[in-house]
Amino acid sequence: MTKQESPTSASGSQTILVVDDDSSMLALCSTKLQAQGFTVLQASESPEALQMCTQYSGPIHLLLTDLLLPPKKLQLASEKKFPSMHGFELMRRVVAMRPETRVILMSAHSDDVLKAYGIVTEKWPFLRKPFNPEALIQRVHEVLAGPPVASEGKGDSGQKLEKKQPEKKEPEWFD
Repeated sequence: MTKQESPTSASGSQTILVVDDDSSMLALCSTKLQAQGFTVLQASESPEALQMCTQYSGPIHLLLTDLLLPPKKLQLASEKKFPSMHGFELMRRVVAMRPETRVILMSAHSDDVLKAYGIVTEKWPFLRKPFNPEALIQRVHEVLAGPPVASEGKGDSGQKLEKKQPEKKEPEWFD
């Protein structure tokens, strides 16, 4: 678990939780967001992100998460308080815990791969990897200016958050 603070600016009172299993992407996003004055919390997998959400005392204004988060190692589910999950399920759980949190999903995978997991990116704030840092900053500001996902239980295009994805069941991953 890593918490990194940056100098205060117009964005300085806002906290962003960045979740990505790719350490270079995690570093890039964190560096660019800190340069804009955001407080950045980092997690390299979903259990770490969930733990951070339960332990961090301040508000988390934005969750920026990769959609496909493979576990680092396998472990029995009963041995972990926070199970591994993909970014979409992570988003659902974070918003359930912290309804004020806004969300941006990101992935380098094609729409076909994401649809195989029951994820339709057009319905949520989304960044396709690779993206340039300016696109990241612009999207973050746009999403932070809008309402939280849970404010009306809807995403960008009105999809209800509590709506279940298609019946296709993805494998459970535990670390």
